[in-house]
Amino acid sequence: MSITPSELSKNGYDRWDLADHFGITAEDENYKALRSAYGDLPLDPYAPGSGRHRRYARGVFLPWSKEFFWMPATESQAREGMNGYYQGDNNPEYVGVVRNLPAIGDEVLDNPLVLDMIQFDFEQTRWSEDDSVWPLYVGVHLIKLHIDDDEKEAVSSPNELHQDGEPYVFCHMIYRDNAEGGHNVIATPPHRGKQPQDVPSHDILSEFQLQKPLDSYAITDDLVSHYVAPIRKGSEPRPGERAILLADWVPMRHRI
Repeated sequence: MSITPSELSKNGYDRWDLADHFGITAEDENYKALRSAYGDLPLDPYAPGSGRHRRYARGVFLPWSKEFFWMPATESQAREGMNGYYQGDNNPEYVGVVRNLPAIGDEVLDNPLVLDMIQFDFEQTRWSEDDSVWPLYVGVHLIKLHIDDDEKEAVSSPNELHQDGEPYVFCHMIYRDNAEGGHNVIATPPHRGKQPQDVPSHDILSEFQLQKPLDSYAITDDLVSHYVAPIRKGSEPRPGERAILLADWVPMRHRI
């Protein structure tokens, strides 16, 4: 797996082993603190019955100085412990909806590993001359798929090949435990809205499984479509879980 940005910009996707890149193990204190934050993730209020749990935070990255700041919530969102997330019409399940999602706590926002991942992600991106002199909006999601019923699945949103409408999206595995499924598929853009089995093999660019802590990948949104499969409970007598950190990057110039 490369640690250069060229593959992401050229092919529309790339993969990394950030545990190796950062030189950390599962015993690292910052990693353990981040993992523990997934223990009390609330259910996604917009997807009852999906097995999806999540929190969300918003930040601003300054490309010219490489400074990063977390953004405050609105007064009403802060009172309710929420942050607003909007994808326009890119998510067919929530077209035109501002989703008020449970906010990420300060213990995660201040975690050096999280801040290192954000810096790493930026280094892999490429921006136009205009975009490089505007702040970048960074949406950070803690998402856990959790399933304890042998007959059901926990699903991501949307449950199809899709594009997110954000120029770059990074996915970092935090852990998976007693989970089957959850593999990733990268395909060409015209297959947005389809299931992977309906895509000709020559248009499937990559299929892979994130297995260990800090296995990571990213997509360039306009160059590919992408998908993550539902998970099922494994054979052990405990719930199945797949926990990730997502970071999406958008030039703020496009929002003005």
